[in-house]
Parts: sequence; C-alpha cells; structure tokens
Amino acid sequence: MFDRRSVLRALAGASAVAVAGCSTADTTTTREFTDRSHTSAPPTVASDSAETRPWEFDSVVDLVEAGADPTGADPIDGVLDAAAAENALLVLPEGRYRVTGEFVPDVSALGLLGRNATIVPGDGFDDTVLGLGYPEPMTDVFVAGLTFDFTASNTGGRPLLAKASDRVRVRDLTVRGAIDIDQDAFRFDVTDSDGTGVVERVSLPDGAPARFKNTGIEVGDDNAGDIDFRDCRVAGFPDNGLYADPPEGRVRVLGGTFLNNGVAGVRVEADDALVRGVHVRCDTAVGGENMRGVWLRGGSGVVVEDSLVELLDVTESDGAVTFAAELESGTLRRSTIRVDADGVNAIRVKSAASEASRSGPFVVDTVTVTGSAAESTAVRAADRAGVQFRDLCIHGPGRNRAGFTVSDLTGTVANARIAVTGDAFDVEDSQFDRRDVTLLDASTNPCR
Repeated sequence: MFDRRSVLRALAGASAVAVAGCSTADTTTTREFTDRSHTSAPPTVASDSAETRPWEFDSVVDLVEAGADPTGADPIDGVLDAAAAENALLVLPEGRYRVTGEFVPDVSALGLLGRNATIVPGDGFDDTVLGLGYPEPMTDVFVAGLTFDFTASNTGGRPLLAKASDRVRVRDLTVRGAIDIDQDAFRFDVTDSDGTGVVERVSLPDGAPARFKNTGIEVGDDNAGDIDFRDCRVAGFPDNGLYADPPEGRVRVLGGTFLNNGVAGVRVEADDALVRGVHVRCDTAVGGENMRGVWLRGGSGVVVEDSLVELLDVTESDGAVTFAAELESGTLRRSTIRVDADGVNAIRVKSAASEASRSGPFVVDTVTVTGSAAESTAVRAADRAGVQFRDLCIHGPGRNRAGFTVSDLTGTVANARIAVTGDAFDVEDSQFDRRDVTLLDASTNPCR
C-alpha cells in the first residue's frame, strides 16, 4: 500500500543533516582532521523555511503503480512524461528503471524521490537524463535518493540538470561508472537572486577518462542565487571536481571529499564564498594537467577553513591552496596542508592580475604545512599587498625545501615555527616584516 504521509515525512529531513567527517585511506590524518574541523556546525540558509518543514506537493505518484517497470526490461519514459503534473512528487520504489531519452517535464515545480531506485540509460547514452528546468527554469526542483548506472561503455551524459528560480533541493544521488563521453556531469542553477539551492551527498566516485575534460559538479552560467554543497564526494575528474564559479550569487562548500581531480578539487569564484571542512586529496598522478587542491579563482572575502588538503602524487600543480591572480581578498585558516609531491607549493599567492586584486587583505592564519616534498617552497607569494601570515607551522624535511619565497610583497609573518632543509626565507624586493619566528632544524618536527 502506498503511504503518502510516510513519503512527506521523509522529505522533512531533506536538509537537516550536519557535515560528516571525511573518509580516506589515511586514517591517522583523517582522525586528527575530523576532530578539529567540526568544532562548529555549518550555518543554515536562514532565508528558506523549507529547510525545517516538509516540501509541500499537491500530489504524490507511485510510478510503479502508474505503470513503470521496476525490472529494467521496459523503458519508463512514457510513464514519467504522463505522471509529470504540476507540483507533483514522483516516487520510484526499489528497482531498476530503464530510460532511453531525456526527461524534460513542462511544469514549474516537480519532485522526484527514489527509494533504493536505479536509473539505467541505454548503452551509448550521451544526453541529459533529468532535464529539470530546461530550457526555461522551473520555480522549484526536488530530487533525492537515486542512483544512475553509467557502467556501460561509452555511456554517460548529464545525470541531472536542475535549474529553478526559487528552490533547488538535491540529496543522496550517486553515479556508478565512469562518464566516458565528452560531457560534464551535474549542473545546478538558482536563477533568482533571492533563490537558494542545497545540494548534499552527491557522489561521483568513478570519475571520467583523461581524454575528456569533464567536470563532476558545476554551478551553471545562469546562477544568481546562493547554493550550498554539503558532504559531496567527487573523484577522478580530469577537469574540476567541483566547479563553483557562478556569475552571481554566493557559494558554500560544507564538508565533502574531493579525490584526484584535475585543475582543482574545489574551485570557487564568488564574493564571500566559503569552503569549510573539506578534504581534498591527490594521490594518483593521472588525468588532470594541474592538480590543485583548492583554487580560489576570484571574488572578495573568500574563506577556506577547517580543511585538509593533501597533494601526495600529482601530474603537476601550482599549489595545494592557490590564491589566483584575480582574487581580490581571501582567508585560509585553521587548516592542514600536506605536500609529498616534489616541486609543489603548499600555499601559492599569485601575482595580482589588476590593481583591484593587489591590496587584499590576504590572510593565512593557524595553518600547518607538512609533507616530504623536495625542492620548491612551502609558501610562494608575489606582487601583493596586505598579506598576513599568522600562527603558522611549517615542516619541510624533503631535499632543498624552502619555507617562504616572496617577491614584490608587502606583508607580515608573525608567530611562525619553520623547520626546512632549504632557506627559511627567500625575500626579494619586499617589505616583509617578521615577528616571533622560530627557526628549527628540519630533523625536528615542530608541528606535532
């Protein structure tokens, strides 16, 4: 018997989930990271009352009762199209559901809820599976509890495009199999400046082949509202894991793991963007041409905090955490960076692209830098003003590893402990004040 009330009760908890600890094979590092990084809960999206109450749908449709085949033998495209009423919740019970084309409903509000349900596109599928808000945005989109089976060869496409003016709510989606066609995966747009989006527990563990420059999750060019990404897992994409460069709106990345993605594990470019409690790790040098950890691509007031970034083995990289040339101001705090890959910077503050991005402030506060990397330097910064390094610990026991390399810089370093095999400071044409700096032999680890 189909229980409409039980479905609505399930929706009530769609977004009331705290950021969970990050998983990794490096259990010692993870334990230290998790204990420290969740001392405060992530903020909520105060403007949206749907965070604390059930989604209000006008009708609920059990798609199997409506004629969908849960065995995967017959496609369900026609059943989906027929059931897509205005502000309806379509429920897929446990099973496998074959689709042959795009689902693009002509309604303004819709929900799709799976209960251990798997959507299986046909072999060679290269289109969008769920096109919710295309070509014109909906007002409200809700999608939860689905697995997309892309394990067939030359099969991929976009599992979900969700574009809405008021609310986008997505949770508990998984893609199985590499996206082995030339297509980015998930795209989300909140098209109204007062709209909000929450995307949580979206998992892409199998990535994409290096021959395609695919991105795992992206914020689209039509975005104008605020979007939270919570506890997502993206691995093995040769382009960005999470590409959050909206033309307008604020982005927050709260928790999650981003493994072996090229260009950047997490890339943000938005005023007041926040990256909190993430774990970014690169330990396999395949795929991406520049395997950054967190890339602060632009904006002002951008913050990265309570995070762990590890570059253990990479193709190449210009930094574990990179302040891009276009970034106007940003902060990295209460975080740990580990670099074992030779010749790779832990923190990179690039030369300013314009006067607007020169003066900052740029703050690195309460950060630990460790790892066995040889050559290059832990911190490299150039052509900026208002640069502040506070409460740093740097341990670089690798061959000829330097501490700070700075040029054309105006700033300070205060309360730092540095133990490296190369020069602790290589300073050129800079006003770089140093206070309460302790230099130690690299055989001593001051960061324990």
